[in-house]
Amino acid sequence: MSPPPVVRSGTTNLSLLDTSEAWEAGDWEERANDTTMLQHMVAGSFAGMAEHVVTFPFDTIKTHVQAANADAAGGATRIGWASVARELVGLRGTFFLWRGVGVTCFGVVPAHAAMFAAYESVLDAAGASQGSHADASPTRVAAAGVAAGAISTLFHDGIMVPAETIKQRMQLGYYRGATHAAKRMAATGGGSLFRSLPTTLAMNVPYTSLMMAGNETVRRTLNPSGAFSLPTFLFAGAFSGAIAAALTTPLDVIKTRLQTQGLTRAKTSTGELRGAPKEFVVKYHGFSDAARAVYQAGGARAFFRGVAPRMLQMGPSCALSWCAYETAKNALRE
Repeated sequence: MSPPPVVRSGTTNLSLLDTSEAWEAGDWEERANDTTMLQHMVAGSFAGMAEHVVTFPFDTIKTHVQAANADAAGGATRIGWASVARELVGLRGTFFLWRGVGVTCFGVVPAHAAMFAAYESVLDAAGASQGSHADASPTRVAAAGVAAGAISTLFHDGIMVPAETIKQRMQLGYYRGATHAAKRMAATGGGSLFRSLPTTLAMNVPYTSLMMAGNETVRRTLNPSGAFSLPTFLFAGAFSGAIAAALTTPLDVIKTRLQTQGLTRAKTSTGELRGAPKEFVVKYHGFSDAARAVYQAGGARAFFRGVAPRMLQMGPSCALSWCAYETAKNALRE
């Protein structure tokens, strides 16, 4: 597999060269190692906004698929993601698919700023940054990617879990807005906002580790020079994001149970649409409670409910995130 083309610098005709040819000619735009921490944080915030806004409808569909099938008996008819998408658009309109995106954007700016800053710091400390350690071995690159993913996730999830909890309940149709949701949950002690944090970390640490290790490995394989190449960022991000998402779907199903507490979709007939849930009860207090309920409802297959929309969300999401991040870094350096 030949590396993707890069734009040759220092020319007026912007002719395309194969990466290996550019390397041999000594004419490439190497991934710079002089980016400041502030630039990493600004670029990370931009990347987070881009990925979440564009792929948010897939996340809404995934949440509805998991909630709609939450308490179905083993032999009951399951609701597929395509049927859920058609129903949501038909009943609520297209823009309902973005319900809750505001609270996500509010949390994603500081969360992604912290995540990407930690990611770059770990890669550099581990001697695997492509800008300053281009000769790092594949094993070192993969190991550093795993460590960077794990550590950066701790910074990210501490900020995003409360926002995610509010977002998922709004996606199901509850509450007038993010402020209404936060006030109602805080009025009961606020435990709901952080109840899924251990499970979220248990899911996102392996997810982000797998994704970042895969992303760094694929990028080095396709583009050894570290040149600025959007095709490389797109393919590496999409591939690593989709595979990591599929492998960690069971943990995502459990996380959704904890965050929604068995809530199904809000209905106009019950007066709950855009209102607080009636007779809300905490059903699951931790990972084991939620996992047991998922298994009892549908067996082992239930842990992979929503895997298709999750892959459709996370693959493009990672591709957009890395492209936006590297583009923003490149623009901030110039």
